[in-house]
Amino acid sequence: MTVEQASIEQVFHRLGYKSSQDYAVQKAKNELLNELKTCIGQIAVLEKKYGMSYEEFHVRFNELTQFGLFEREDDIMEWRVQNIEARSIEKLLIQLVP
Repeated sequence: MTVEQASIEQVFHRLGYKSSQDYAVQKAKNELLNELKTCIGQIAVLEKKYGMSYEEFHVRFNELTQFGLFEREDDIMEWRVQNIEARSIEKLLIQLVP
């Protein structure tokens, strides 16, 4: 380890982290948790709007005539994206846990 690297590590130690790597992992976890919270929030909005889960919405898509076709199509695409993103974030979080 160079003098510069040791100096940088001391800064992270002073901030309460074990190392610069520990700091990076904690920051990544925080960012991913914030992204996950956003996805879950958007999923909850759609679940409340339709009063059902994505799976049920997908099955009953054509029965829900109180909502226009374009609105339902937009919502099902957004819902699918948020579900995929949430699963992806969860997988990344698992990788960060030692």
